[in-house]
Amino acid sequence: MPIDIPVSSIWLAVGVFLIIFEVFVSPGIGFIFAGLGAVTVGGFLLAGWIETASYQFILFFLSTGIWAVCLWKPLKKIMGGDESGFDDMVGDIAVVYDAPLEKGKMGQVKWSGAIMKCSLHEDADGSKKIEPGTELVIKEVRKGVLIVGDKDS
Repeated sequence: MPIDIPVSSIWLAVGVFLIIFEVFVSPGIGFIFAGLGAVTVGGFLLAGWIETASYQFILFFLSTGIWAVCLWKPLKKIMGGDESGFDDMVGDIAVVYDAPLEKGKMGQVKWSGAIMKCSLHEDADGSKKIEPGTELVIKEVRKGVLIVGDKDS
């Protein structure tokens, strides 16, 4: 005996799932907009304003785009604005990883078990290479890149 589930319920359930997935599993991907788009389609179906599958998908993609345009800046502001969100790393120790680090070139450091991109702080001595295994202090974080320098400076 097949179960007869209304299409509107499927759209609503998928929408709620996507919103919950965005909030709890992978924040920042944008599933929240798709979830709101799916909930919009479910609402339109419940109101009887659309019926065919093609209209449902057209409305889904249009409403996802509209939700994204309307909510992008407000959500970005709520989630931390233009800050990197990694200011708690500043002052921590990172270890040069893999290859020597040179001023003006991108390198890698290991911090808290993670290997991350880095560059030397502008105050660092540019005449020497910093060998792997050397401990440096994280001075700042810019666009996901650690800016590191000597412990003394």
